[in-house]
Amino acid sequence: MAELEPGRSYRLSDTERDEALGKLRTAFEEGRLDTEEHDQRSDAALRAVNSADLVPLFDDLPTRLAPSAVAVPEPAAPTSPAVPDETTDEVSEKDKGVNVGGLLGWGGFLLLVWGTPSFVSGNVYAITVFLGFFCLMVIGPLVGQLVAQRRRRELGG
Repeated sequence: MAELEPGRSYRLSDTERDEALGKLRTAFEEGRLDTEEHDQRSDAALRAVNSADLVPLFDDLPTRLAPSAVAVPEPAAPTSPAVPDETTDEVSEKDKGVNVGGLLGWGGFLLLVWGTPSFVSGNVYAITVFLGFFCLMVIGPLVGQLVAQRRRRELGG
């Protein structure tokens, strides 16, 4: 969505209304709204014509739950990858890197459906192609992730 001047209301798109409904649903799931209040606010979000109509629906909710049509963008503090946030001592989901469990599952699947037939056939070309692909798609990222985890441990993360 295009950024507009702060404090200026503008007509909402269907996508912005859907985002507001999603944020209200999140507030409901977190127990911040009861069923009746969620229904009332959802109806008001569906009837909202401009961004100012959404503001009262999110005034008493945390700013992280406010949709982009309501929220004032905050400047993001620069963070280095896989460095814990000082306030929470947690690494965000996007900074964790490759999902090692998923990578091992993918590797097992490849070995079962492609590697086993290649090895059983004894065809050197098929085995070589499989091993190259396996190293590229599984072994390489796995080694990279293990090295990154070791670096994080050494740096105190």
